[in-house]
Amino acid sequence: MQKSNLTSKRHRRHSKRMFVMQVAMLAGLGLVVGRILYVQHAYGKRLTAAELSVQQGQGTLLAPRGALLDAEGQPLAYDVPAFMFDFNRQTMANKATFAALIAKPLGVPASQILPLLSGTGWVQWPHPILDPAKASIEKAVQQAKPGTNIGAYITFTPTEERSYPDGTLAANTLGYVNSQGVGQAGLEQEYNSYLAGTNGAYSYTVQGNGNPIESSIHTLKAAKAGDNVELNINGAIQGFVEEQMKKINAQYHPEHATIIVMRPQTGAVLALSSSPSFNPNQYWTASPLALSSNWAVNASFEPGSTFKIFTLSAALATHTVSLNTIVPSGSMNVAGVTIHDWNYWGWSLEGPNKIDVAQALEKSSNVGMGTVALRLGWPKLLQYMKNFGFLAPTGIDLPGESSSDIFPPSEQGPVQLATSGFGQGIAVTPLQQMAGLGAILNGGNVMKPEVAKAIVNPVTGKVIKQIKPQVTHAHVIPASVALSVKNTMIVDVNKGGQGIDQIAYIPGYEVGGKSGTAQIVNRATGQYYNNHYSVAFIGFAPGWNPQVEVYVEVYYPHNVPPSNTWGSTISGPVARAVLQECMQLFHIAPRTGHAVNLQTSSGSAGQTRYVSMPRITGLSVFAAQQAVGHAGLTADAIGSGTVARQWPQAGVSVPVGSMAYLLPSTSSGGFLMPKLLGVPMREAGDILAALGVDFLPKGNGYAVSQSVPPGTKLHQGETVQITFQQP
Repeated sequence: MQKSNLTSKRHRRHSKRMFVMQVAMLAGLGLVVGRILYVQHAYGKRLTAAELSVQQGQGTLLAPRGALLDAEGQPLAYDVPAFMFDFNRQTMANKATFAALIAKPLGVPASQILPLLSGTGWVQWPHPILDPAKASIEKAVQQAKPGTNIGAYITFTPTEERSYPDGTLAANTLGYVNSQGVGQAGLEQEYNSYLAGTNGAYSYTVQGNGNPIESSIHTLKAAKAGDNVELNINGAIQGFVEEQMKKINAQYHPEHATIIVMRPQTGAVLALSSSPSFNPNQYWTASPLALSSNWAVNASFEPGSTFKIFTLSAALATHTVSLNTIVPSGSMNVAGVTIHDWNYWGWSLEGPNKIDVAQALEKSSNVGMGTVALRLGWPKLLQYMKNFGFLAPTGIDLPGESSSDIFPPSEQGPVQLATSGFGQGIAVTPLQQMAGLGAILNGGNVMKPEVAKAIVNPVTGKVIKQIKPQVTHAHVIPASVALSVKNTMIVDVNKGGQGIDQIAYIPGYEVGGKSGTAQIVNRATGQYYNNHYSVAFIGFAPGWNPQVEVYVEVYYPHNVPPSNTWGSTISGPVARAVLQECMQLFHIAPRTGHAVNLQTSSGSAGQTRYVSMPRITGLSVFAAQQAVGHAGLTADAIGSGTVARQWPQAGVSVPVGSMAYLLPSTSSGGFLMPKLLGVPMREAGDILAALGVDFLPKGNGYAVSQSVPPGTKLHQGETVQITFQQP
């Protein structure tokens, strides 16, 4: 009985201990489960995201950049498929072997690659590589020594690479694109918002060793290609200009140089070259100066005698002088300062050292033009500098344009006025001079220089934005003054005349021009160097209806004695070569009194006979028609009565069978609008100039419509728009 009770008590104590242990175990298990639930609740999302971030990655899908196209639609810059090349230095067994392996495909010495391999982790080759280089690297990897495991630590990511197929051609104008795909300098920067497009995005999976798996790349958002920018740049003219620039650099080694070719009627930039230049395909090898400067756009300097054409224009427009006004030459004293001509003893026309104003321009007399400026006065000179656009940038569609630098009001004394009149002591830009000359050649309107002509969708071909010719300063001088200055510039170049710029003469084209030679200022001392010069030439052709104007500037040429450092001797021949190339390219035939060989439309050689246009002004329309017919020409008369004006002008050589326009005045003194349909652009401009009205061309080729109907009375200064199309 006692033993049974004892056993029962022991059993109860054992059961109690077991219960306590079970409770403790359940409590512990509950704590573990609770901790697991807590961790999952508190950190689960964060751990899951971290795991995914290791496995998945995202990258930017670069949009194909729009192309830069020349006037004929040929690409000057475009994007091509490329790859970013990455390699993992941390897992690299032999870095020297790796550098030697990829050196040849990359086109660089192994010594240039080794510095990139000195660290640890992933590193990217600084520039995209094209598919041939990628294929060569992959082939080299496959042929590498077994066991090197090179393929495990390289990867390629698709991207776009900018290509400039013509290398240095127009590089300072085009600019370049940096490694982030952003346009730098030139048109690449100016039109970056159009060219860049919209980037997309892609995802990829990363291997355990950190390498992206190429087959896992997935597009999340498609990239939108950038728009194309069509330019006014003529590829043929630009190429010829670049060849001339190479010759300048080879012969003279100047500090800077520029050549600009423009259309005076529209401001279209046909070619623009600047030195120093660079290759935008390898912009990282260029000097900072070459990358950041476009001498035609970013610099202003003393123009020298090329500025005299604007002083003369202002003086004629204000009736301060006429071309026949007599002025001194040789030397003059202004407020105690003696000013000399390049010809110290001057020229004699009427009395000792006297010349007329026309000769002052033709002979480039500082004394003569300084006298004209003194008579003009500061207020009028400044007003016409403003009218011609010299007091503000031209607004060209290129970044970083400079402006002029003139004497401040506190320094606008008589000496400064005289020197400003012949282009010394003031600073202007090449583009300002070209825009100003354009106004002289087109009858009085300053046009905004434009490099681009349209923004176009690369897929649809739709024109998104048309960049039309823009007048920035209208009617700055009367058409009669523009004609007088233009003709004086032609006389300056004409063979057999007394001008100093005959080196630019091209037979049959009535080339006009003006050279300039300016001393260079030492910026440290503010004084002029004794033998440092900037030499320039500005000109146009053909004289009867200028289609092209050119500017050549060579800043501090070397390898030439100071006695021969002139705009006429250095820059003039280059301008002549460019103008002659343009005349041939645009099929503008010379006007001569002799039979010349030309190419017919079928390409076979033919003979064109030229005759001299008779003088018919003052004759009745009937008598004028007979005179024109006897000369072998066809007459077109609008109205009746007495012929007051004619086109072509008397004495001009024209092909047999050409149309002559007889322009009788109306009873009230005006003229009637002729029918110009089917007339070439250059002839339409000449005819309207003879009528004294402004010419606004649209398109090119032959006239298909005119804003003023034939037979309508015209008023002096009225604008007539003619639309042209190619046949």
